[in-house]
Amino acid sequence: MLMILGPAHIYAQTVDPSSAKKSRWYLSIQYLGLTYHPGGGTTPEIYPLKLDKKAYLDLEVGIVAKIDYSLGKYAFLRIVSSLYKDCAFVTAGCIHMGPRFQYRWKKSSVNLGIGPIFSFREDWHQFSEYQDDDFYGDRVNGRWQYRYFPTAIELEFLHKINDRMEFQYSLIPGAPLVITSMFGLRFHL
Repeated sequence: MLMILGPAHIYAQTVDPSSAKKSRWYLSIQYLGLTYHPGGGTTPEIYPLKLDKKAYLDLEVGIVAKIDYSLGKYAFLRIVSSLYKDCAFVTAGCIHMGPRFQYRWKKSSVNLGIGPIFSFREDWHQFSEYQDDDFYGDRVNGRWQYRYFPTAIELEFLHKINDRMEFQYSLIPGAPLVITSMFGLRFHL
């Protein structure tokens, strides 16, 4: 709406709040919790929170933070950082970024992400039972093991709770060694 105020022709414009641009940014906080080892754990005897003898299922304790930037209805970019206690209950984490492709219906959506990931953990060589595995191998720097994967995949389900918040469940299929699941909330900033 345009208004002319007085003979000096001073213009003022009022803005309809419903027409204001929505932010393209989202923040997620998730609990990193349950992992599944399809062939059983590589060294189950050192897993303090395993749910079965061969450590097919194992609890982990950690947090994941994600920042998303919407590219429109069907895609967004994501940056991820995590810090947690892994199967052997030593400090581990990752840094990841990449695009996500999504499909929405009613109050829910699914998305598929792909991109590089840098993963690290405290060196498992501190355990006498541990033998090099295919996941980290002998990549050791000081007290840390690490691995860079040029391609990692994430599958995710989102369900809208209200206009600013969604329930979020994520699955990282690091098969054949490990499949990690996380759940939490995603906030529209």
